[in-house]
Amino acid sequence: MKIKPLILTASAAVLALSLAGCSKEDMDSAKSSVSEAADTVKETTTDAMDATKETMSDASDAASDAWEDTKDAASDMADDAGDAMDDAADSAGDAMDDAADQADEMMDDAGDAMDDAADDAKDAAEEAKQKAEDAMQ
Repeated sequence: MKIKPLILTASAAVLALSLAGCSKEDMDSAKSSVSEAADTVKETTTDAMDATKETMSDASDAASDAWEDTKDAASDMADDAGDAMDDAADSAGDAMDDAADQADEMMDDAGDAMDDAADDAKDAAEEAKQKAEDAMQ
């Protein structure tokens, strides 16, 4: 707001009226009008400045809140991503452990089967030998 030019204009009007030979009542009335106009301008300017300060403060608070929300969201997303990676690693580790356990069982079963086959072959060879000896007698 341009308070100074308004006050100067009003003062110039009062001065012009006084030089024009106005009565004291006219001068007092003009002076009162100028004073009221100056007070109104001052009050309006003060109100506008207060409103501007309040709006700027509200905007600053809103920006700060938005920034905090953004930081919180980013942190939550990073935590969620980390948790997902941990879960995936745990699942992969569990799957590898299960596969290793199954491979061990299969190796044990294969070893048992080989032992059984060797025993059966040995028994068959001994039986064949016995039959051959019996046949030679």
